[in-house]
Amino acid sequence: MGIIELSGLRLRRGRGLVLDDWNLTVESGEVVVLSGENGCGKSTVIEAAAGLLALDAGSSTISGQLIRDHQGRRGRTHFGLCLQDDCIMGDELVEERLLDVAGHSFDVKSLLREWGIDHRANDRVAMLSGGQRRRIAVLSGLLPAMLSSEPVAILLDEPDSGLDDASVERLAILLRDLAAGGHSILVASHNERIKGAADRLISFPYEEEKFSRPVGEFSQIKFSSQRNSFIGLRMTTRTMAGFANNGIAGILVLGAMLALIDSSILEGNLKTAYILAPSLAAGLCGDPMFRLLQENRSHAWWRAMKAIPPSGLSAVFVGTIILTIFASASINHFDMTIIVAGGILGVFTAGCVGLLSHATLSLSRPNAVMIRLLTPLLILPWSLVVDRLSQ
Repeated sequence: MGIIELSGLRLRRGRGLVLDDWNLTVESGEVVVLSGENGCGKSTVIEAAAGLLALDAGSSTISGQLIRDHQGRRGRTHFGLCLQDDCIMGDELVEERLLDVAGHSFDVKSLLREWGIDHRANDRVAMLSGGQRRRIAVLSGLLPAMLSSEPVAILLDEPDSGLDDASVERLAILLRDLAAGGHSILVASHNERIKGAADRLISFPYEEEKFSRPVGEFSQIKFSSQRNSFIGLRMTTRTMAGFANNGIAGILVLGAMLALIDSSILEGNLKTAYILAPSLAAGLCGDPMFRLLQENRSHAWWRAMKAIPPSGLSAVFVGTIILTIFASASINHFDMTIIVAGGILGVFTAGCVGLLSHATLSLSRPNAVMIRLLTPLLILPWSLVVDRLSQ
C-alpha cells in the first residue's frame, strides 16, 4: 500500500461528473504531478485526497488512515496541504503561522531566509504581496515533511501559482529533496519546472508517463519543544473579533433594555431574563473565529488538518460573563450563579450557531443556505435556564 491511496473515486461538481472510478497510488519517495487543462479535475483530486469533498464512490487513504469514503466516514492523520487559495487568515503573523503548522519550535528565521522573506517574519500575512503570501502557503504545506524523519504525504494544488521563477526553481529542488527523505508528494501543476521534478506525470483524463529523476538530498529541520498555540484565543484577542462580533450585540440589547424597561418592576423570571438577555444576544452571533476562518478559505485547510478548527469560544465566555455582570449592575442584583450561567449560556449558544455555520462551508454557496433560520430555536434553552434560576 502506498502512502497516498485513492481508490475508485467518483465525484460530481455541480451536474458534471469530474472523476469516475479514478485510482491512484503514490509510493514513499515518489513525486506525482497531475497535469491538464483548467477544469479537468486536478484540484478535485487534491481536495478529495484531503477529505474536503463528499464522494459519490470510493475512498481516500493517507499513511494507512482512512481520510474519507463515500459512506461519509472520516479520519485524520498527519500530512501537508497547500490549496489554490492561500488558506491563511490575514491577521496571522508570518512566523506564528509556520510555528502553528509545525506544532513545535524551530528556527523559522533560517527557513524564511532561504525563501527571501525573513524580513517579514513579524508582519501580518495581509501586509504581504501576493507572491510572498503564496510562499508562506507553500511552506505551510511542505513543513510536515520537512520536519519529519518518517514518510509524510504532501498534497499541493498549483503551488507555483504566483511564485517568481527563483521560488519555483527552489520548490522543484525541494520536491526532489523531500522525495529523497521518503515522503510522498502529489502535485497539481501546469508549470514545466514542477513537471520536471516528477517521477510520474499524469495527464488527464489519464495518461501516465514515468521518468528517472536525479535523487535529491533530504535534510530534516531540527525542532525542539512542542508548542501550544491557542490560535483562537490569540486571533480573537488580536483582532478584537469577540467584541466586534458578539460584544456589540450584547451591549445594544442591554442599552435598549435600559432605555425601555423600568427596572423597579422586574421580579422573578423577568429579572433573571433581563440579566441573561445580553448573553443570549451575544451568543446568537456565533463563534467570532468563523468570519476570520472564511478569509482566503482558511477553514478548508484547518478542516483537513484538525478535527476541531480554531475557536473563539473562550473570548465569548469572558465577554458574556462581563455582559452579565453589567446587566446585574444595572438593576443592582448580583447573583454569582446567574453570572456564571450567563457565561455558560453564551458559549453554548455561540457553539451551536458555530456548528450550524460550519456545516455549510463545504457547499459551493454557503451564504445562500438559510440554516441560520434555525437559531431562534436557541431561545428554548435560554428560557429553560431563566425558569430554573428563578425558582
